[in-house]
Amino acid sequence: MKTGLRLLTISLLLIITINTNAQDDERLTKKGAKVMIEKADINFEEKNYMDALDQFTQLYNYKPNDLYYKLMMGICLTYDPAQKEKSIEIIEQVKITNPEYNLCNFYLGKAYAVNYQFDKAVNFFNMFLTRATTDDAAQKGVASQMIQNCKNAKEILADTITQNIVENIKYPINSQYSEYVPVISADESVMIFTYRGIKSKGAEDIEQSMGSEAYMEDVFISYKKNGEWTEPTSIGDNINSDKHDAAIALSVDGQTLFIYKTDGGGDIYVSHLTGENWSKPKALEGGVNKKGSWEGSCSLSANGKTLYFASNRDGGFGGRDLYKAELQADGSWDNVQNLGPNVNTSYNDDAPFIHPDNRTFFFSSEGHTSVGGYDIFSCLADGYGGFHEPKNLGYPINTIDDNRYFVLAADGKTGYYSGGGKESVGEQDIFKIVTGKIEKPVLALLLGKVYFNDVPTGSVMHLYKQVEGELEGSFVSNSESGKYVMALSPGIYEIEVELESGEIVRDSVRLNDIKEYVVLHKDFRIYSDSSLIADNNPTLQELLNKELEKEGKTIDTLFTDNIVADIELKPMEAGRAFKLKNILYDFDRASLRPESIVELDRLVVILTEHAAIKVEISSHTDSKGTDTYNQRLSQRRAQSVIDYLIKKGITKSRLVASGYGEAKPVAPNELPNGDDNPDGRQQNRRTEFKVLESK
Repeated sequence: MKTGLRLLTISLLLIITINTNAQDDERLTKKGAKVMIEKADINFEEKNYMDALDQFTQLYNYKPNDLYYKLMMGICLTYDPAQKEKSIEIIEQVKITNPEYNLCNFYLGKAYAVNYQFDKAVNFFNMFLTRATTDDAAQKGVASQMIQNCKNAKEILADTITQNIVENIKYPINSQYSEYVPVISADESVMIFTYRGIKSKGAEDIEQSMGSEAYMEDVFISYKKNGEWTEPTSIGDNINSDKHDAAIALSVDGQTLFIYKTDGGGDIYVSHLTGENWSKPKALEGGVNKKGSWEGSCSLSANGKTLYFASNRDGGFGGRDLYKAELQADGSWDNVQNLGPNVNTSYNDDAPFIHPDNRTFFFSSEGHTSVGGYDIFSCLADGYGGFHEPKNLGYPINTIDDNRYFVLAADGKTGYYSGGGKESVGEQDIFKIVTGKIEKPVLALLLGKVYFNDVPTGSVMHLYKQVEGELEGSFVSNSESGKYVMALSPGIYEIEVELESGEIVRDSVRLNDIKEYVVLHKDFRIYSDSSLIADNNPTLQELLNKELEKEGKTIDTLFTDNIVADIELKPMEAGRAFKLKNILYDFDRASLRPESIVELDRLVVILTEHAAIKVEISSHTDSKGTDTYNQRLSQRRAQSVIDYLIKKGITKSRLVASGYGEAKPVAPNELPNGDDNPDGRQQNRRTEFKVLESK
């Protein structure tokens, strides 16, 4: 097998090859050289540049006057992080010997570019384009793109972002082979990555290679212990096979892993963690994997409802485009949508990562303002399902080499990505960035364990957001360790923890106006005998308040639009009414839900500070149900608030409970066309307090 480059180069170079009587390298015979050139060409064609470099170097030493060997050795050197500077001298020598060979200009342009000599690179690329023919169509496109890359690089690399500190994480993660696509749990306790080298499954059946391309991709896993990564190990035979198996995404809680397999042109599979064992991967159902196309990278939103992925399917803007799909009730992924021209270009766009804050999106692209190959970009959600214009993360994260698969821990302080270059131990390595000029996320990371009778246990954890009771997502705690992790963006949440045996506990937290990243450690302890519930089991809200107090903040700094702010603006005169926000009840019930306590405790403070006032607590409903039923339900609900206030020490004589049912709406329950008005009904389902007397 001989490549087109080999055939073309031989025809142009042999005519000027000097015919001397130089003695052949003693290590190679004529027959051996013939076998080796075949292997070298195949390795180069298959991008196994390290083995190709070794073989072309031996061939060049065997016959120094063969310009093909010399040129190919120089081209391969541009891919060797440790020796790429040598490529300039080698290719220049070939050009001096044969100045009419135009491809030398192309490869010299590349050699100067990978060595950060951008002006010289542009000159040689322009020289190549001036003399290029129709046979050079592929190289012409690459040359034009690299000219733009060089211009981008001069601008971006001139502004080194010193606040971002990049380092190769080296041993024990990186080796002389390739490690790439790092994925981490939100708490940065687990790293799973793709390895390709001598430890890959089936490597013993392959002729040992200096490069990674000869081997299959496998998935490896490492854990952070005392701030250091442990020796990586194979994730297991359920996932790794004798074919390509690559890790591409991990859920926030570290319980769901997405895998790339080469079946069907390249598809995305999913595996779940049960205890310490990963399940056998299954292909995603729905519209993500498309027959005949490549789907090879993805990222899952924090709530598990949206999957971002890369595909080269027809209908995109370029080679690979970025898409998103939504989780359906049956577990499949559909409603696939292209992310649009703000993100996608006419070049390859790949490696999506949506941060746990659900608004910061990272990806890699050969387009936009790339400085060479793939660069890493970030953009923010626009609030309408799309994203704003991407920004290049700049140097030192992005270099002239490919930089892909960026992930960022939930706290925004540490990121990981794949890259090459002079700092590499092998071909592709995993790099760590300590961020400085990456915007810090605003979210709460909730983590801990679930126990049943003091034994760690698995559970299903339902997360409900906002007063409408909308299901934000469903999560699990590990069946053996009991560990769970959730990332919560600002909002009001109720968490329902349910065991297989049916026991349920609930908790709630109000995160409306957090301004920074916070961590809440919460263990859920469930007992078969409810009387055994531990006293020292703080609520999520108490944990949040404690975290804020550690930072020297008052609890009220968390809330900017609550009842306390209203009271400060309005005098406590008779007749003045105030709406109580987030006084919530389960459907058709009068018992208070846990998240109501936060608001009521603030009302206790107000009534304590204004000891002379007498108030009415009124409850209202929407128009669903009969008038009589709604009046009685609202009366019971108002009384439940009164009961809570009395329990907290407010004198009963100062409180009056009134249920008005649907009699006093503040918004239409129906639209003019007769359709239901959900927003109006929600406004009508309210609780208020009114000052009756003020002495």
